[in-house]
Amino acid sequence: MKIVDLSVLLYDGLTSFPSHPKVVMMDFETQENSRARYIAPCEGFNSKVFMMSDHGGTHMDAPYHFFKNGLTIEEIPLDATMGEAVLIDLSDKSPNQPVTREMVEAKIEENDLIVNEGDIAFFRCWPGEWQEEGYFDCKSLDGTVGDWVIDNKIKAIGLDLPNADINENMRRDIHLKLLSRNILIMENIVHLDKLTKNRFYFMGTPLNLKGMTGSPIRALAIEEW
Repeated sequence: MKIVDLSVLLYDGLTSFPSHPKVVMMDFETQENSRARYIAPCEGFNSKVFMMSDHGGTHMDAPYHFFKNGLTIEEIPLDATMGEAVLIDLSDKSPNQPVTREMVEAKIEENDLIVNEGDIAFFRCWPGEWQEEGYFDCKSLDGTVGDWVIDNKIKAIGLDLPNADINENMRRDIHLKLLSRNILIMENIVHLDKLTKNRFYFMGTPLNLKGMTGSPIRALAIEEW
């Protein structure tokens, strides 16, 4: 089996977006503190507490993120978080250039990509490493890409940027178009450059959290069984 991990490593102090809270990890119990309660050879146990945004690291947006009556993260059907996926690599664009429907369709034709109804579509928009210089200024998807997703009956999208919408587009066209139709959005996907195939099986299930607007996921591309 060949698996490519598309997830950000979470650690104490990580900030996924400048305006988001940091990940906090701390000791709850240590072997040194708990050892006295146990009998040898047990030397006690370690346990930690962590706190983070429900949109921290590699994560999935639930419709409730933008719609007060939308599905919360635990209400999303599991089969919507996994399935056949296609990679559309647009990382040769200028970071200042938004991804458009025309660009997506041209790249599909150029690379003879197969896009099927019910696919999960991944857009590679950034040519560098996650969060390196210029990352947060890279333009993502304009609203016409949302129309392409809807027209092609894609069930979820992911991209290697922290915001599926262009940051300064406060209308949030992509989020509103897709989440209103329960088309899921995954952000902060990494390692798309490590994929050797443009079609693969994807699994990215969220945590079973009640009432949340999103959840961190472990995003896995399975290229070979």
